[in-house]
Amino acid sequence: VRSCDWTDQPCGLFIEVDKIRIEDHLWFWHGVETKRTTPSPCRFEGCPDAETMLFLSRHIEGVHFAASYRCPYCKKLWSRTDSVTRHQKGCKPLLASRA
Repeated sequence: VRSCDWTDQPCGLFIEVDKIRIEDHLWFWHGVETKRTTPSPCRFEGCPDAETMLFLSRHIEGVHFAASYRCPYCKKLWSRTDSVTRHQKGCKPLLASRA
């Protein structure tokens, strides 16, 4: 759980570090539609990457909330769940365990 630092309407609420929860929070409290195909700018305090982006919730999860996910087979760390999933398709310890 992390504090929301959205600058145009600081709400002081906390968000679970989960892409869906971030999307829901941005829509409900800040009126930001993250599920559309139109890019949205990041308005988090001190964002180093403030241009518009298509995957805003993924950006917030990885950059602002510094989430990390560990591969249970090789113990490597990744910043996003989709990165771990993609990694596991070629993870040598996982592939060896299936052989």
